[in-house]
Amino acid sequence: MRSTTSTSSDPAWGAKPDVPAGVLVFDLDGTLIANDLTHELLFLCLRWHPLFLPLALFKLVMSRAAGKRWLVEKVGHHILPEHLPYSPTAIALIESHLEVGGTVELVSGSDHVLVDRIGAHLGYFEHVQGSEPPRNLVAEQKAAHITERHGDAFRYAGNSNQDVPVWKVSSGGFGFNAPARAFKLKRDDKTPIEIVKIQEGDGQLQSLIRAMRPHQWAKNLLIFMVPALVISQLVPADWLKILAGFFCLSFLASGTYLINDLFDVADDRAHATKKKRPIAAGVLSVPLASFASIVLIVGSLACAFLVNLTFGLTALVYTFTTLAYSFRLKRMVIMDVMVLSFLFGLRVIAGAILASAPPSIWLLAFIGMFFLSLALAKRFVEVDRAKGKGAIRGRGYRDTDGPVLLGFGVASAVAAVIAFMTYGLLAQERVLENGGVILCISTVLMAWLMRLWLLTSRGEMNDDPVLFAVKDRTSLLTVMLLGGLTLFETSRPLWSSLF
Repeated sequence: MRSTTSTSSDPAWGAKPDVPAGVLVFDLDGTLIANDLTHELLFLCLRWHPLFLPLALFKLVMSRAAGKRWLVEKVGHHILPEHLPYSPTAIALIESHLEVGGTVELVSGSDHVLVDRIGAHLGYFEHVQGSEPPRNLVAEQKAAHITERHGDAFRYAGNSNQDVPVWKVSSGGFGFNAPARAFKLKRDDKTPIEIVKIQEGDGQLQSLIRAMRPHQWAKNLLIFMVPALVISQLVPADWLKILAGFFCLSFLASGTYLINDLFDVADDRAHATKKKRPIAAGVLSVPLASFASIVLIVGSLACAFLVNLTFGLTALVYTFTTLAYSFRLKRMVIMDVMVLSFLFGLRVIAGAILASAPPSIWLLAFIGMFFLSLALAKRFVEVDRAKGKGAIRGRGYRDTDGPVLLGFGVASAVAAVIAFMTYGLLAQERVLENGGVILCISTVLMAWLMRLWLLTSRGEMNDDPVLFAVKDRTSLLTVMLLGGLTLFETSRPLWSSLF
């Protein structure tokens, strides 16, 4: 049965090409889907069987086809054909070819077990073949397989330098984001081979930047919280260190986001909105994302230690906690939101270290409870959107946990405001001395949290409350008001001496 995969109304090849009847052979990795399944299998192995990764790499070196089969046997069940990011342009091209009476085949270097599942799911293909030990069906071996069946009476759709040997023995075809040499090929008699150029998606750099989630850097503004409270005690050199610390944590977070998305690619594809993330959508390659994550994490940690030794150790704790969250903790009920709350508190501690001003325990309690409430809001949204589906994929929650999470979230919000008022009014050492300012801040904060949970319970909240706050006009005005009140009070020693 053919899939109901949506097609593009504006194909990447421009005007509808002349697709003659005959045989059209499609590649899988990078063509029918934008990603490479073997790369994904390696990360699935790292996620579920990390001790087996060296063995997987050894098997791939000894025999690519045997290594691919071993990976499929171990973790291939996580790759579901119905969730793969099929190219709308490729689907439209296949359907156009079938409409004029042609036949389509799928021949791929990925393991045959996976290729066969994908072919059966889509239902378009007359013939399906993937790599089977000992034959790795790429380049010349793929060309030999196809010419044995059709001679040169076929057109081929591919994407890479490995597809050049196939195009050379074909009657033409299509190049999906293919290298320039693919469009300059000639037969032995010097006649050109017509390869139609198809460009899809954003460039890798744009996709990488999106995957780094720079909007999430707003979370790291917490590093300025304690310095803002002791602003009168700081000199310009301190602010330079704090600013450097902000960028260290931001790039470090981006590196861990990439790792998280690499581990969660199968789960993200089954999610209503996370399937649009660059790695899950296949528009960012696994090798580039892997390389970028290593550079970002190692580089950020090195810079953090240069800024301050204790700050570097704090960044190291942040890294290990985040990676543990990605590996396992995010799938543990309640533990996941507690870890997220801890990571927010760690940002405040990092800023306090750079400002040489230890934070009050009441301030940390406020930060912990406030962001615990936001983390619970995030989980509530996921649970609420999964009603009727049972367990939440990639999480430990069920679709019936919504009311409990709602209660926990509202209670955490109230506890956060109480912690802030206790710090502001009763702590022995506090920065905000004016009780009126403290009550104003508490009132505004409580009103914002009440609105947040009201919108969340109505289903009007997106997946990420922090992203909501960054884009929501009322939230931005609230932040400006809270910041203005805090700055007014903490800068009193500065401006009061001038008047």
